[in-house]
Amino acid sequence: MFCPICKGEFREGFTECTGCQVNLVANLDNITEKIKGEFLLCHGCEREFHDIELDHCPGCGLKLVRAVLHDDTYVFLEEPVMEFAPEEPEGACDHFDYFVDIDDADAVVVLESEDLALLTRIQEILNEAKISFCFKPAEDTPSTSLGSIFGVGSPLARSFPRVVVQRANEAAALNIIANHPELDLFGVPEELLEGEDDESEEGYEED
Repeated sequence: MFCPICKGEFREGFTECTGCQVNLVANLDNITEKIKGEFLLCHGCEREFHDIELDHCPGCGLKLVRAVLHDDTYVFLEEPVMEFAPEEPEGACDHFDYFVDIDDADAVVVLESEDLALLTRIQEILNEAKISFCFKPAEDTPSTSLGSIFGVGSPLARSFPRVVVQRANEAAALNIIANHPELDLFGVPEELLEGEDDESEEGYEED
């Protein structure tokens, strides 16, 4: 019997690794047993998926791999592969009820970022709010005019993956994203708020 984390070998009769506290397996090359604490992991954007049935990452489309977290390090329970979801754009996910195909002419970008985990969370939030959205992968040739101004090699000419909504839903989508407590994308730093409070208190002091 072997430990799937430290790869240590144990005599017959042992069922758990004394060091890693996970159950032992019969074969390290083909781990079929459910390991204590395992989850699905996107080894591209390093996002964990617990208690959910997915084959590919909803953010980047990469095939998920079984893994456990040990000493702040991911340990793969199967060989990761560079395989993407077939016949779907990167970021598409069939468990999103409000993921729709939006024509570019009617599409408004609500967030553009290279942070795929954040883009996935934005899609989840929009889906929960029942707002139709679509994921658009990065373009090889960005449509922005910044490239012609600053040069093709400029970072300003780069294109990033983005989440878009229909123009009619732009205000509602931006309002939800801007005010979502988990994201806090536009939050004011606490030190600035403290400074404002101090000034306010000074303003009310009696002479």
